[in-house]
Amino acid sequence: MMKTNQLHLMNAAAKIPPGLAAELHHLLQQQLCRQAQLLNLGGVDVAVYVSPWTLPETGVGGYAPLGHWVQVTLTPDHPSFDACWRQEVPATLAHELHHARRWQGVGYGRTLLEVMVSEGLAQHHELRERGGVLPPYSTLPGGLNSLWARAEPLLDREDYDHNAWFYGSAAQHLPRWAGYALGFELVQRYLASEGGDAATCVDVPAAELRTFAGP
Repeated sequence: MMKTNQLHLMNAAAKIPPGLAAELHHLLQQQLCRQAQLLNLGGVDVAVYVSPWTLPETGVGGYAPLGHWVQVTLTPDHPSFDACWRQEVPATLAHELHHARRWQGVGYGRTLLEVMVSEGLAQHHELRERGGVLPPYSTLPGGLNSLWARAEPLLDREDYDHNAWFYGSAAQHLPRWAGYALGFELVQRYLASEGGDAATCVDVPAAELRTFAGP
């Protein structure tokens, strides 16, 4: 029997106003139940709480460090929060629950290739919550060929610089979101060739996408 998932709206300090808290809880509980069915996922605690550490574009953030633990962070006083949270919060939860499910199966990964695949799959999974609108971290201006050329020698290495590749580094001349954009394109190529979607492919080994990497 599959374990249940639990949603925790952490608001002891009343940082989330009552009306917003009620709407958040309803929306997130619906999403959690839906994603549990889509991903065959159980045994996950989802913690939702106010934090200043969210995406500067939206005031929403997410993290899934383990197969049984997902965090969704909110900055309600962010200038864009009111206009975007009804899309961003469910999309973020879908993304992070995909990670949790992958953690429970093949694992998130340690090499650059493995992490790119996990992030690419999670981005494709959240697309349905965005009505097909691309996540802000899935594309970069100017194409990806030069980034692929730099990434290829590192794909099978565990000692790559994760922060530089996924969050950007001026010193290394890597743009913000490089790893996310490469992962999104890599998974897009794989799904176009092999079929399925991010939910049905949640346990696909990263090695199966190796031949799709490159310019």
